[in-house]
Amino acid sequence: MEKKDCFGSIKEIILKDGQTITQTKPECRNCDEIRDCLRTSKQLEAEKREQDELRKQNLIAQIIDHSHVLSNELGSCLLTFLSRVYSSPFGSIFFKNLLLFYELPKDSVSSNLTIPISRTVLNLIHGGDQKEPTGLGDEFTLRIVLFQRSFQKKSLANMGMIAYEVARTLASDDFGIKQIFQILSDAEASLFKRMDSEARTNWLIEKWGFLDEYEALKKEMAATK
Repeated sequence: MEKKDCFGSIKEIILKDGQTITQTKPECRNCDEIRDCLRTSKQLEAEKREQDELRKQNLIAQIIDHSHVLSNELGSCLLTFLSRVYSSPFGSIFFKNLLLFYELPKDSVSSNLTIPISRTVLNLIHGGDQKEPTGLGDEFTLRIVLFQRSFQKKSLANMGMIAYEVARTLASDDFGIKQIFQILSDAEASLFKRMDSEARTNWLIEKWGFLDEYEALKKEMAATK
């Protein structure tokens, strides 16, 4: 039996209070295939989540491989940050950016940065497995985050520093702001529009779930003044 064009379009939505609702169309009420439709929809969503998770893990691995972080401690904090931020609210924005991190040597007057962009990285950015990379799309941005210091045995402060620098590079850049607006609700966009760069940075840190780490960073910064 041929399936209807709308088959598999039913969606389950989890509200902010944790309640799950089923989003259907008016014609679903008298449809004999509604159970099969819901089952298929769940299967498709599960497959998409699995694909997104695999892409996320691959992209994180490429970020770590192509970044230049000197200390194992900061590298561990970076990995934890990336794993959390990609799964956070607004984490989808990071699929439109390639973040690379570079830790400057201590007491260095100057330094240089060499970044090999491999075909694998380009394929990950495009979300496919094409053999030949095409030109970078309009939505792609390469962002390089420089670390001039870190805090020994202070993982919370280090993650707060990473979160702050990533949020700052997005919130202070016109194209980054445009990317953020694309994933905000109307109410959030109205609020975000009225903020200055510093407020936007703090707001992003909170949305990503790194407020405690940011507070730890501020305490360490105050202690070293």
